[in-house]
Amino acid sequence: MRLTGWLVPALTWVLTRTLMLAFAPQFGTMLSGDVEYYWTKMAALAGGVPASATMVEYPTPVLWLLQVPFRLSGGGKESFVIIFVVILMLLDLVFALLLWQGGKGRVAVWFWICFGLAMGPLMYFRLDLVPAVLCAIALLALRRQSQLGAGGALALGAGLKLWPATLWPTMLRGDRKQDAKLTAYFFGGGVLLVVVAVLYAGIGRLLSPLQWQSARGLQVESLWATPTMVARLFLPGYSTEQSKWQAYEIYGPGVDSWLLIATVVTDLVYLAIVVAFILWIARLYPKLLRPRPSFQPGSNPARLSEVGLFMVMVITGILIANKTFSPQYVMWLAAPVAAWLLVVEDEPPTTLRRTARLTAVVVLVLAAATQVIYPLTYGSLLGYSEGVGPATAVLMVRNVLLVAFGGWLISKFVPVLRGRTPELIATAKGVDASEKSTADPSSDPR
Repeated sequence: MRLTGWLVPALTWVLTRTLMLAFAPQFGTMLSGDVEYYWTKMAALAGGVPASATMVEYPTPVLWLLQVPFRLSGGGKESFVIIFVVILMLLDLVFALLLWQGGKGRVAVWFWICFGLAMGPLMYFRLDLVPAVLCAIALLALRRQSQLGAGGALALGAGLKLWPATLWPTMLRGDRKQDAKLTAYFFGGGVLLVVVAVLYAGIGRLLSPLQWQSARGLQVESLWATPTMVARLFLPGYSTEQSKWQAYEIYGPGVDSWLLIATVVTDLVYLAIVVAFILWIARLYPKLLRPRPSFQPGSNPARLSEVGLFMVMVITGILIANKTFSPQYVMWLAAPVAAWLLVVEDEPPTTLRRTARLTAVVVLVLAAATQVIYPLTYGSLLGYSEGVGPATAVLMVRNVLLVAFGGWLISKFVPVLRGRTPELIATAKGVDASEKSTADPSSDPR
């Protein structure tokens, strides 16, 4: 590859990341507050506070991860923040290099570069970049036919943030031996993490993140808080306050009803995801659900482009259903989308390639809108400064776009579940037309 092949994206990465960090100081603790909170808890842990009572809202392995910047910093607060940012910046760079693939991942790299600019400096001040990139690496490992890499990366991601565990079924492809290896590595890694976590901090600490999340209220940025966030522009009785769950939530008329709706819809969305998993596995192993089940693979294994679509759809469903929607959650989508943009390049031009590229555009818009919401207009959104109306409008548009995006992904995934993606149907029709004289008219065009 000629020097100019990678020089332009490399320089652009440096420029965009420099701009991101240059703007970070003006947001002060609004941006760095979480990292400073991590330092406070690590310092308390080093001072004798038990792990069972430290950062109970996060999975236990997060404590081990945060030990890295804490020990490298020597326990200093400012140095901890700097090292934390540097580590995530290096992760960002390594991921971009993994996407490049000798120039084949050019589209993926440019998307990732643009996403960083759209997301802003928040990208380096939250832990969510780590599990998001691990999920993307799992897809890239499948591309290299490394079941160990895929299952291990997914298990590590789940150990840090829980939600990556839902992606395991999406990575099954209809090869019995390879799927068994992936499953063994994923669950083996997960069980190992659970055992070590219980030995380190107890089973109560293992379950505390689930209890924490279930008890939370409506975070102001979430989809389900949007109706009340809009209503407060016209009606009295609403307030936004930082709750004991360390997030800004909305309080006032109708909030309890929307919280109930969010809970019900969350259950329905997860039920729909489970149904999608079952239909996916039924496509890959058609005889599995018969009276005499068999793991005999079907004749239509999943392509990596289809796996990428499934991953992105499931993550989008989780974001829509969640009664909390912290701004950094957009990273959950972006990293797998970047990996998806790479794997679709391995296949002939298909509608799924176009779907992946359009998805990338939507994610960039979601990221840019999210940066406007937080941190650019967050004070206005909370009602603490002027501009609450425009800030709320951006929030509403962002969340409506997210719902429409989720529906569109479903429409693209339904033909995949049936094993009849549009490009395959078109190809089959072409073959049928060219061989009309010999083809059986009653045969399935697939």
